[in-house]
Amino acid sequence: MVELRRKSVTSSVAKMQNPIAKAMSRAKHSSFYHDLSLRGRHPLRLLGTPKDIWPGSVTAGTQIVGGKMVAEGHILENPLNEADRWLEGDIWLATDLSEDWLDHLHSFNWLKDLNQAVDRNRAKRRAEELVLSWIDHNTQWGDVSWRSDIVGERITNWLIYTPLIMDTDDVIYRSRVLDILARSARHLMKVSSDFPDGPAGLKTIIGLIFSGLYIPFGEEWLKEGLGLLKFALGKEVLVDGGIRSRNPQELLQIFMNMVLLNDSFQGMGHKAPEELSAAISKMASNLKSLIHGDGKRALFNGTTIQSHEDIYSCLLKAGQDDVPESNMQQCGFNRLERGKTVLLQDVGPPAELELSKNCHAGALCFEMSRATERLIVNCGDASFIDDDISSRSTEAHSTLILNNHNSSEIREDGLIGRGITNITSERFEEAGHILLESEHDGYVQPYEYLHNRLLYINDSGEDIRGEDIIKHHHSSENGDTLPFAIRFHLHPNVSVTKIDGTDMLSLGLAGGEVWQFRHRGAALSIEDSIYFGDGGKASATKQIVLTSQTEGAETTTLWSLILQP
Repeated sequence: MVELRRKSVTSSVAKMQNPIAKAMSRAKHSSFYHDLSLRGRHPLRLLGTPKDIWPGSVTAGTQIVGGKMVAEGHILENPLNEADRWLEGDIWLATDLSEDWLDHLHSFNWLKDLNQAVDRNRAKRRAEELVLSWIDHNTQWGDVSWRSDIVGERITNWLIYTPLIMDTDDVIYRSRVLDILARSARHLMKVSSDFPDGPAGLKTIIGLIFSGLYIPFGEEWLKEGLGLLKFALGKEVLVDGGIRSRNPQELLQIFMNMVLLNDSFQGMGHKAPEELSAAISKMASNLKSLIHGDGKRALFNGTTIQSHEDIYSCLLKAGQDDVPESNMQQCGFNRLERGKTVLLQDVGPPAELELSKNCHAGALCFEMSRATERLIVNCGDASFIDDDISSRSTEAHSTLILNNHNSSEIREDGLIGRGITNITSERFEEAGHILLESEHDGYVQPYEYLHNRLLYINDSGEDIRGEDIIKHHHSSENGDTLPFAIRFHLHPNVSVTKIDGTDMLSLGLAGGEVWQFRHRGAALSIEDSIYFGDGGKASATKQIVLTSQTEGAETTTLWSLILQP
């Protein structure tokens, strides 16, 4: 049996720490003395640039050339422009932007897409315009623009896309860009003892190391970054290749940057640390385990779908395409695969409080794919369209929700608060059949109930069965009578119809397969749902909902999905 625990969150004191820390950081880093400390030798050129091996989106790049700003398929609305175009430096003066948009803009992650625009000359002009206007508006400290992880990402992106942003004869502009790069590296060096944990810390460290590799006079930055990297990899990358934030999308981003970093060490004549190579292999194994039959990722904890080519090209370019799949026991996921069918289940608690910004309240949810087609899904991530709380709720996942109450609290500050502290899971295999039993305690504190789920797949992958059990945590006692719902969100390409004269459903896949859904112990309904997993757009879809109420010490609902001949 695997048991994963999370520290309980019992006090509101933690909610105060973040604003206080921000205020102290603002006072310290916006001072004249800190600004003075960032001055130093002015680099006249770069020693090289990292090689861009991770292409972005041609469509998004073309939209950015045309004046729009794009993230995960979403276009940032401009209330002052009917066409949602951002002219000159207007984007840096925009107000009321979400944290996700601010992070995306100031990190310059969108340069990856702009670099793919068909009209190269227009792309260069647009890049220079946005970089110059950023410098004009953000030389002084800003809560987001100079947050250490954003600085690290911006350094990385400016260095990678130097051929895009600095291919100009304007020596004054080039000098200003080089100066900001050096100042940014000095800033990271000064705050290196306060780097955050989790993916944010790794992004910061990567930026510091790239500075040391490619910006003149950066020997101390490289030395400091290497020491921090070795420690961070041992702390953040788990034995099974997962990461502590439990976000597969962040895992992919870190993996891609680690591969780029490894290549950069070799390209600049440095020996890459052994810890880096080991971490890359482990992360590749974990990523491979989280891919559905369509070659795309499962929608867990803020993840969006990545194209088949992107993920497999990542593994191929890293020389990791033949790595074995991970057991994912430490990171809290499980993969059940037989024949053409893949089930992926979340069997881990939310990440620790400070790393839970992107975590969802979807404990024990699962997704199902058949060959290249998805059948059961979670709703996905809606952070770029200001519907983040809804998409992170328990009801937005294919799992059970008790009394319309999230299995873990989603706090006002976006972090995961009270709720689940313990999840257990145990996997049994016999003669090709797999049974996975899991249980979480997210409903013990408010209602004294445990949620237990069993998932079974037969040896051919054509017979899927499940049991959802709500039981009092003192097994001999009866609990309160409470309503519950078990949701199965369907992919938009799946058709669902009720079989005449029965309480069964027929689920049709675009490729022609038909699956029959049966259940016992609850009332069945088909309801509207929404899917955010496909290129960032919101798609209407359906969900199967089983509803009932708890009775006595234990209530069991049975369901099955069986492929029809």
